[in-house]
Amino acid sequence: MGEYVMTTVTIGGPLASAQAVAALIAAAGRYFGETERLVPEALAVGTSVTFEDLQDFGVTPTLDAFCQEHGLPYLRAWCARDGVFDAGVRHWRPGLTSPAAELPDIGGEPVMTRAALRNAHAAGETLPEILARLDQAVPTTIPPAVPRPDRDRGRQRAGRPLIWHPMVPRPPSGVRGGLRLREGFEVGREPGRPSQG
Repeated sequence: MGEYVMTTVTIGGPLASAQAVAALIAAAGRYFGETERLVPEALAVGTSVTFEDLQDFGVTPTLDAFCQEHGLPYLRAWCARDGVFDAGVRHWRPGLTSPAAELPDIGGEPVMTRAALRNAHAAGETLPEILARLDQAVPTTIPPAVPRPDRDRGRQRAGRPLIWHPMVPRPPSGVRGGLRLREGFEVGREPGRPSQG
């Protein structure tokens, strides 16, 4: 039997193609629900994507490996299980040789024990370096998830987003004033407003 605790993973960075988006959805889907909705929404809005659910010991090894392999910065935070393991934050971004780990306080902010602070100081780290390291262990430092249109330029049509979710209804091009679904309901126009065209 596992030790399941609330785990949050925030992922961002450039996605090379529509196939990379689909691969991220599949990789995150092994651990989290609603990935098919959350990833396209984050891309459309221009934010990082955050997943949250119960995970065994707060780990997501194949998702972590996927992010590192594709150069996607991520931050994973998990809650403590009393008497078993502490809460933690692990993050990675391009340029780090391996994920960095920090201890969080009860609110999820990274903290250091006095012993860890003494060890860092003894190793030659200055206070600004320590603070900069701790500042990297918060979800707001993860950049937005964005498509890289330069790699898909041949497949991208002008005016059309590189990534879109197939379940989001979109009116066909050339439809003026909204798409009539059935009498009285139209996509693209508020109910009760007369047609202006």
